[in-house]
Amino acid sequence: MDDVSYRELFRPIIRKVMEDYQSNSVVLQCGADSLSADKLGDFNMSVKGHADCLQFLRSYNFPLIVLDGGEYTIGNVARCWCYDIVVSVGIEPDNNLPENEFIEFFWPRLPASYCAH
Repeated sequence: MDDVSYRELFRPIIRKVMEDYQSNSVVLQCGADSLSADKLGDFNMSVKGHADCLQFLRSYNFPLIVLDGGEYTIGNVARCWCYDIVVSVGIEPDNNLPENEFIEFFWPRLPASYCAH
């Protein structure tokens, strides 16, 4: 399951849920198990594809509580949660990170297609 395949499933399902339930707020649990290289999952999503779901829900302009979770590869978790946080507040992230003691958790060790560029 890649970014495009997941998007093609996620958007129509969520659109229907939002129409039927007419919610005025949403709590979204954004498990990162769907990311490429997850030790237990078989999905092949990028951080950017993962955040696309969050951006879609934000488009409804409802109060949104975002809970991250899941994933067993620490670098994936760091990248995903960081990206989700900036997307959830409507900021386009800058990939130019300053030097810091945790930098190794943010630079991908995976193919470039996985990165949130």
